[in-house]
Amino acid sequence: MHLQQQLKAFGQWKSRLIEAIEQYHAWLKKYELSTAEVAEALLGMRRNLEAERITLAFVAEFSRGKTELINALFFSETGLRLLPSTPGRTTMCPTEIFYDPEGGSYIRLLAIETRLDQATLSEFKDRPESWLQIELNPASPIQMQEVFQELVAVKRVSLEEAKRLGLYHEDAKAGFDIPPESVEIPCWRHALISFPHPLLKEGLVILDTPGLNALGSEPELTLSMLPSAQAILFVLAADTGVTKSDMEMWLHHVRGSEGKNQRHLAVVMNKIDTLWDDIQSETSIERSIQAQVKEIARILGIQEGLVFPVSAKQGLLAKVKGDAKLLEKSRLERLEDYLAQDVLDGRREFMRQAVIAGIGQRVAESLTGVVAEIAQLQGRLDELRSLDINNEGMTRRLLEETRQQQSLYLRSVDGFQASRPVFAAQVKRMLQVLAPTRVDQIIKNHTRAMEASFTTYGMKQAMKAVFDDLAVVLHEGVQAVEETQALVNAIYRKFAEVPGYGELKPPSFSIRDYQVALEDLFNEGEAFRTSLSSTLLEQHLVIQKLYATVLSKARKLLHQVHRETAGWSALALSPLVQWIKGYKKLIEQRLGVLRKVNESKESLEAEIQKLEQALAPLLVQQRELKAIAALIEGKEANAAYNAEAPLLESLR
Repeated sequence: MHLQQQLKAFGQWKSRLIEAIEQYHAWLKKYELSTAEVAEALLGMRRNLEAERITLAFVAEFSRGKTELINALFFSETGLRLLPSTPGRTTMCPTEIFYDPEGGSYIRLLAIETRLDQATLSEFKDRPESWLQIELNPASPIQMQEVFQELVAVKRVSLEEAKRLGLYHEDAKAGFDIPPESVEIPCWRHALISFPHPLLKEGLVILDTPGLNALGSEPELTLSMLPSAQAILFVLAADTGVTKSDMEMWLHHVRGSEGKNQRHLAVVMNKIDTLWDDIQSETSIERSIQAQVKEIARILGIQEGLVFPVSAKQGLLAKVKGDAKLLEKSRLERLEDYLAQDVLDGRREFMRQAVIAGIGQRVAESLTGVVAEIAQLQGRLDELRSLDINNEGMTRRLLEETRQQQSLYLRSVDGFQASRPVFAAQVKRMLQVLAPTRVDQIIKNHTRAMEASFTTYGMKQAMKAVFDDLAVVLHEGVQAVEETQALVNAIYRKFAEVPGYGELKPPSFSIRDYQVALEDLFNEGEAFRTSLSSTLLEQHLVIQKLYATVLSKARKLLHQVHRETAGWSALALSPLVQWIKGYKKLIEQRLGVLRKVNESKESLEAEIQKLEQALAPLLVQQRELKAIAALIEGKEANAAYNAEAPLLESLR
């Protein structure tokens, strides 16, 4: 329940942010400040939030009790082992479990033979016709349990077929000199499961990855799916400790995916019930468990606090029977607390930073502009209220000062208007440099060279060539973005001398981090390739899959750069345009007031009243923006999320 409550609060927080985006867009339209480009940028922010899910990846070698742990953590209320986890029934294909409100309840299975296809797993997900779909009945756990037996389905194929699929491993010889005539392989390459479980409906996604061989033969798991998870749980067994294959998996597939994003990595030492002994005292058993925890932490090079000793088997039994004492003994609740608090809070903080850089910054900029207008108008009111109607010299002086300010403002506006075509041309060039069509053509051209190469060395050289060309695209993109940023800064500076300009600053933007990300991606691919020597004999097919995965990820990265750059450029001048409109109205009002006061002293009170009336709608705008900011800050958030500092404080 604790995890479900936290996930629900997380979902409510996302809903508030989506509502804030909608309200801000409506605010911009109401005051005629929106454009098609701004609307598209805001829509992109909304889509990203709607697509946000919490993915927990479970990684382990065979027979470590990983699937039993998933059953115990998430599906105990069914009263049975929903996913196949009995001895000898090990999950054979990677499985994603989530809820698809549009597709309903189903299991989709991708045939193992699709490994011969050039398409990546992510591309196959866009081809529903390529999957075998079986409908699920969420009201019948027994029906679901029976269908889920497909996850452990295997078949025997010839040795040549296994090699062709890249699934014949050195260990398959089992010490015999003569290779076997047939080999047992999984029936399915990948599985997608959707059903309306309460946790899944709140946005939880579970990724179950089976065994070192599966990770070694599916590069997309290691280079794409695991890095995209918010938390990775590496499962060991207390009765085996850290084996050679465990260590291989940890070094090359788990630890290597621990990137710079807000990702959590923890180790679960399962099967502590094998250490329970009626002859030994509880103190002795505890010492034994703690000794293993300490040793695992030392071997893997992590903090002891990130090693969770549990008994998934006993934890599941305790939940099914409602045995609180056994549940406590299984230590499952400490792991649940880690997932509910550390993982969810960590992900929320990461998203919080993205919110500040996105919608939060936009709202703060609009609020800054409105506050500046209010200050200007309030200053004019104070000025009129203190005006000596009998002092004609003072009135004439103020009129002259205002005309000079208007002249300075108009010169700045002329410069601004002259800069807009230059800015538009610069943005067009910048987006052409980073155009997805350019990226796709580079990848397409080099893919032919890789497909034509029959050696790993030749494919590596082709991969390096494509990354060199993509790096050129990013390098040119960085230069174009920085030139555009410099132009934006110069446009804003045109108004720096205009009285009342205040501290309005242009939105800052950079894509330099993506250069590092692209280089890291190539290095990750090479690290994966070199690790294959210890796990696979038949490498060529896997190398092809590896490079297809790396190229697919590079393509997505560069397409993301283009989207973010387009979004920034669409919004870059919006705060300034808003200020210009407000200042124009304000300076014209001031001139009109001073002229009337200069001509007719009796009109002073009437003009003060008009300014007060003009101030009222600005105060309404300010309240509306503050209400939107309050949504972003979570002023009415669940108590679990009320302790954070205001999101926009540093931006105002």
